[in-house]
Amino acid sequence: MDIYSLNSRYGFNEELVFFEHPSGLVYAKVKTIHCTGEFFLQGAHVTRYQDLLFMSQQAIYAQGKALRGGIPICFPWFNSHPSDASLPAHGWARTATWNVLQTHRSSDEIQVVLGLAKDGFELVYRIGLGRQLKVALETRNTTHSALEYELALHTYFAVGNIDQVAITGDLQGCGYYDQLTKLQHEAQGSPIGFTQETDRIYYGQAPHIKIADRSLDRQIEIDSEGSRATVVWNPWVEKSKRMSDFGDLEYQQMCCIETANVRQRSVRLEAGETRTTSLCIKADANLDLAENHSAVAN
Repeated sequence: MDIYSLNSRYGFNEELVFFEHPSGLVYAKVKTIHCTGEFFLQGAHVTRYQDLLFMSQQAIYAQGKALRGGIPICFPWFNSHPSDASLPAHGWARTATWNVLQTHRSSDEIQVVLGLAKDGFELVYRIGLGRQLKVALETRNTTHSALEYELALHTYFAVGNIDQVAITGDLQGCGYYDQLTKLQHEAQGSPIGFTQETDRIYYGQAPHIKIADRSLDRQIEIDSEGSRATVVWNPWVEKSKRMSDFGDLEYQQMCCIETANVRQRSVRLEAGETRTTSLCIKADANLDLAENHSAVAN
């Protein structure tokens, strides 16, 4: 569907407008009295919501290339494919072009529904942009036998300075697998901070997580449902230098808290079954973050 048709059928004056990016990718801007936002049809990729999401200045906008930042959708596998290394990392959902199924405008938010069907999966992604950002991925098995998948809503959060960030909430009670050292760790019970490259899978439900950001004097609240794992990632300086679509020092302004069902918490979906994983993001400004000042990476 061309830009004119998208705007005629799904746009809302200046509140939801579709555009063609110089790369040829189609994206939409949202601007209401409550928020500003942006998403691309490639990957159903939310790239902006207020100033809460991080997008790399070196992100490559191209057909078939995943964008660095925002909320990529990793599906139906996480990281490398378990049996075929020639397949793209993190699956096909984040580089496929999704279809606009429906849009709706209410007094509180703009709602967008995107869809994609492939390999027996029917995916419906619901995006709500208002006082909060809400996204929900509904996955249905359209085949006559069970399917398995991994999923990560790979959210890049913008922070003022990674040295002054502490992650608190339910994640403190979860043990984790360190993907760098290949070691399993018990729950630490203390706030999680960053002092080096970090790549962990926390196992267990963590429906309420907070990012305390002393540099910006704000707290980002992350509420989720249908998630049994959480990935925490920051590439730090050496890995940042190796990534062509990421600035050498940009690790200082971001951290990833990924709402997930991966590895030991992958999902088995029976024939005809549907599962939903959802995420809600909001920020509180000017909070007293003193209690989190002592957070360190364990």
